[in-house]
Amino acid sequence: MPTSPGTRARPAVRRLWLRLEWLMLVAATLVLAVVLHDGALKPVDRIVYDRLIGMLARPAPSDIVIIAIDDKSIAELGRWPWKRGLHAQLINLLDNANPRAIGLDLILTETDPASAAADRALAAAMNRNRNTILPILSMQGDSGIAPRLPLSALASAAAGLAHIQLKLDEDGRVRAIEPFLHIGRYRWKAFGLALQELAAPAPTASPPALTETAPLRLPFFGPAGHFNQVSYVDVLHGAAPAALFRDKIVLVGVTAAGLGDLYPVPAGVGSGLMSGVEIHANMIGALREGRAIDDASATMAIAFNALPALLVLLAFTLLAPRAALLLTGALTLAIAATSILLFSHDLWLPPAAALLLLWLVYPVWSWLRLQSALRYLDQETTRLAASAPFEVQTRAVSRRWDFLERRIEAARTATLRLLDLHQFVNDTLESLPEAKLVINGEGRLVLFNRKAQELFEGLGSPPVQGLAIEILLRSLNASHDWNSLHSAGEDGNAQQEVTDGRGRIFALRSTPARNARGLTIGAIVSLADITALRNAERQRDLSLNFISHDMRAPQSSILAMLALHRQGQLVLEQEAMFARIEKSVRSTLSLADDFVLLARAKAGTPLREELNLDALLADAADSLWPLARERNVRIDIEGDGLPHWVSGERQMLVRALANLLSNAIKFGPVGGRILCTVQQDKQTAKPWLACHVDDQGAGLPADGAGLFEPFYRAGQGSQPGIGLGLNFVQTVAQLHGGQVSAHNRDGGGARFTLRLPALDEMS
Repeated sequence: MPTSPGTRARPAVRRLWLRLEWLMLVAATLVLAVVLHDGALKPVDRIVYDRLIGMLARPAPSDIVIIAIDDKSIAELGRWPWKRGLHAQLINLLDNANPRAIGLDLILTETDPASAAADRALAAAMNRNRNTILPILSMQGDSGIAPRLPLSALASAAAGLAHIQLKLDEDGRVRAIEPFLHIGRYRWKAFGLALQELAAPAPTASPPALTETAPLRLPFFGPAGHFNQVSYVDVLHGAAPAALFRDKIVLVGVTAAGLGDLYPVPAGVGSGLMSGVEIHANMIGALREGRAIDDASATMAIAFNALPALLVLLAFTLLAPRAALLLTGALTLAIAATSILLFSHDLWLPPAAALLLLWLVYPVWSWLRLQSALRYLDQETTRLAASAPFEVQTRAVSRRWDFLERRIEAARTATLRLLDLHQFVNDTLESLPEAKLVINGEGRLVLFNRKAQELFEGLGSPPVQGLAIEILLRSLNASHDWNSLHSAGEDGNAQQEVTDGRGRIFALRSTPARNARGLTIGAIVSLADITALRNAERQRDLSLNFISHDMRAPQSSILAMLALHRQGQLVLEQEAMFARIEKSVRSTLSLADDFVLLARAKAGTPLREELNLDALLADAADSLWPLARERNVRIDIEGDGLPHWVSGERQMLVRALANLLSNAIKFGPVGGRILCTVQQDKQTAKPWLACHVDDQGAGLPADGAGLFEPFYRAGQGSQPGIGLGLNFVQTVAQLHGGQVSAHNRDGGGARFTLRLPALDEMS
C-alpha cells in the first residue's frame, strides 16, 4: 500500500520538532551562560575562590619587613596614638640602616600644637632620607569625596603620597586593591604600588598590567604574620639589628587587634583577619613577582559556562544516554580541573555557572527525549496497526509463502536496480576525461574514476573508499579551502583553482549530489588540469599589458607633440619635428617586429639553409653600428680563421645575434668594448658551435633567474624595450636545436653564449 503524504511527513515533523527543542535548549543555555557570568552565583564562586587562594601560598619575600605596632609595643610605649617624636626617632634609626623605601602606614592628618616640635622632628627625619611614603585618606565632605592629606610639613618632606583604600567585596572581605584612586581631579597610586616604584628593586618577572579602573586581585603569600615582622618597640630599643632593614622595603603599621586596622581576607589564607599593612606588603610582593589574579574576560567566562553544556547537548545527538551521563561526569571533573589549573596560573574563571548549566542540561534533555520517544511510539503503533502489505508484481508462489516471497522479490528487485545504477555510475565516471571523486555527506570518498586514481597515485596518495576528501586533497600540496568550497557548492557548482607542488593548476569543482527527494547527500568533486589554459591566458595578458603600453607610448608622444605644436606651445623646425616623429614610428615598428618575429619563431619551423655563423655575426654587428656609434661602443669579432657552418633561417639567426649585441650595448658602459668570438664548443662531445658575446657592464642582475622569460626587463625597465629580446634569442636557439646561456665573467661584465649544432649534425 503506498505511503500517504501525511504518513511520510510524520518522521520529518518529529525530527523537525526534536531539532527545534534541541535548538531551544541550546539558545536557553547560551542565554543563561550570558546571564550567570555577571555575578548571579558570586556567593558560591567566592567560596570556591577563598578555598583556592590557599593554593598560591609561598614564602614571603625576604626584602620586605613589617615594623608592627603590636600589643607588645602598646604595652611598653603607652596608649595609642603615640607622640610623633617616636616616629621621628624610628625614621632616624631606619635611615642609619639605609632601607630602600619606608612606608609609614599611619594617619598623620591631625594638628596638635603641643607636639609641634615632634612634627618638625618627624619632617626633618623624612627630609633626610627622602624615601618615605605617607598615606592619604578619602573623606566625605559637603562637596563630595575629597582627599585628606597629612600635615603639610610632613607631606612636603615625604617622597610621595599614596592611598591605603582597600576594596571590600559584598561579603566584607578584602580580595583586591585598586591600584589607582581617582578623587575629583586627583589620581593617587596605591600604597604598595608607590612603595614598589620608589624602591625600584629588580622585579623577578614582568609587572602585571594595571588599569585605572580594574582592582588588582591579590595572590596572598600566606596567612597573617607570614611576612617578616619585628616589633616597633624592639626597633626603638635597638633590639633589631640594622642589617635586618638594610636594602629592604620597610612598612610601619598597626597590627594590634584593638586598634581597628584588621580586615577579613579569604578563608583559604588563614585565620581570616589580616592587618592593613600586611595586605599592602602582599601587594608589593605580588608586583615584584609580576603576579595578579586576573578575572577572565566576559567572552571567556561565557564560553566556559556554555561550552560543557553545549558539548553534552551535542553528545545527546551522537551518544547513548549512558555515554552522555559519563560524559557529563567527565566534564564536571574537567570544569573543576580547568578552574583549578587556571587559578594556579593567576587566572580566575568562576566554575559555579558552568557546573549549574551542565547538570541542568542532562535532566531537561532527558525529559524532552522521553516525551519525544513516547510520541513516536504512539504514532508508530497506530501506523503499524493500520498498515497493509505492499502490492507488487512477483512470481507465483504458494499462498503459505506468499507474503515472505513478495518481500524477498521486492528486496531482490531493489538490489538489482541499485547494482545496475551503481554500474551505470561507474561506467559514466570511467568515460569522463577529468578526475572525478564522489563523496558522501560526511565528506568521505565513495567512488572515483581511473583518471582520479592515476592522478593521486602519481602524488603518492592512492584514493581509498572511506578516505576523507580533505586528507586526499592535501596530497596535492595545494592551497584550498574545502569547507568554503563545499558550502558554496550546496546551492550549485562551486570552483576554486589550486596549484600543486609541481606547479600544475587544477580547477577544483564541487557539485552537490542529491537524492530523489532533492536532499543533498554528498558531492561530486572534479579536478581538471588547466595548466596549459592558464599559462596561455597569462601569456596573453602579459602580451596585452606590455604591448598595449609600449606600442601606444610612441603614438601618444606623436599626438602630444602635434597638439603642442598646433597650440603654439612647442616650436620646432620641420626637420626636428620629422626626426622626432620618425624616431617614435621606428620605435613602434621595432616593437611590432619583435613581437611578430617572436610569434613567428614560436609558431613554425625555420626555412633552413647553409649559413656561415661568422658572416651572420658580422651582419648583426653592422645592423647595430648606429646604436654602437651613439654610445661610442666598439664591437670586435675574433675567430679561429675556420669557417663555422650551421643550418637555419638567416633572418631569425641574424636577429637573435643582433639582440645579444643590442643587449650588450645597452647594458654596457659608454665607450666600452664588446668582444664576440665564434669557435668550436669543446665542452660537448658532439660538434657544436659557440658564439660568445662579452660585455663590460655591471653583470647579470640578482633577479636574473627569469632572464630569458617573456617581458623580463632587468632593473624593472631601466632600459628601453619590452623584454622580448632575450626570449626571442632563446626561442630561436631552441627552434634550431641549440641553446642560450648567460653568466657573469670573473673579470667583470656578462657573457652570453649561443650554442648551435654544427652543420654535420643537422638533418
